[in-house]
Amino acid sequence: MPVVTSDILELTLAGIKTEFDQAYIKRLEDADWKLIATEVPTTLPTQNYAWLGRGAVMEEWKDRAVEQGVFESTYQLSDKTWLADLVVDRKAIEDDQYGLLMLRGQELGGEPVRHWDELAFTGLGLGFTTVCYDGQYFFDAEHQQGNSPVQSNISSALLGDAALTTAEATMMAYRDDKNKPLGIKPNLLVVGPSQARMAADLTGSEVIVHVPGDGAVGTGATAYTPYTNYFKGRYRVHVSPYLTEEYANYWMLLDTTKVIKPILMQNRSDVPITFETDMIEPGARLRGKYNIFVRGRYVQGYGLWQTAFGSTGAG
Repeated sequence: MPVVTSDILELTLAGIKTEFDQAYIKRLEDADWKLIATEVPTTLPTQNYAWLGRGAVMEEWKDRAVEQGVFESTYQLSDKTWLADLVVDRKAIEDDQYGLLMLRGQELGGEPVRHWDELAFTGLGLGFTTVCYDGQYFFDAEHQQGNSPVQSNISSALLGDAALTTAEATMMAYRDDKNKPLGIKPNLLVVGPSQARMAADLTGSEVIVHVPGDGAVGTGATAYTPYTNYFKGRYRVHVSPYLTEEYANYWMLLDTTKVIKPILMQNRSDVPITFETDMIEPGARLRGKYNIFVRGRYVQGYGLWQTAFGSTGAG
């Protein structure tokens, strides 16, 4: 059993820090939240999003330029402080459990990215009861801005061929606050584990044989003639582990090609994710425990509701 000297502590700390940094960078490269969220760096504790509508549009030049305003909103996001605190017993170092400590460092390094994934995808689920920049719930039946008509991006339909057809047609018809077509083209279908098979069938099968909710062949219901699957290869499917329990039947069709995506992830660029510890402080040695933690200041919010169509799948 080695004596835990300051040199051993510093070497152990350096090793854990290296594992933390490498795991954080690796996890960040393939982060799921990037699929649906726009990262917004800021140096302010509260960031105002004065407008998220259409700016100026091209018009024919005649006698003079026509000045165009923007749809203004009062949407703002205030950051929150998040902390993951790992407690390491001094005995683990005395017993030379170096390898296990390095694994803990890797886990801690991946935790901030995992948390962003959780915030982003649970944010979609919470979008049915949380307001966005126009004052309506993110998924709502009464979105209206400027000169646009009243528009809806919400449904309760079960995931199926007919529901996807309606969702796609609705999204592609969205108009901005100047009543101009937005050019929405959905490309991502997000579901939870319980809807994974259905989503895969709808986007991967060559033909459609059965439409959910209309009966099944062989059970006394109306028989169906198979037809070519319009949606084959049309959308990428993402199955999120965070869409479970009350969100189990939820599904969302998204356009993630725009600069502003459905979800905003606002982070403090001047207060980056930090790795901190008290391992080399005298007081920690007396307690017989060391705290290693990662800290960050960020918050999840909502971008353009027009880039998302959501259903609770309640039927």
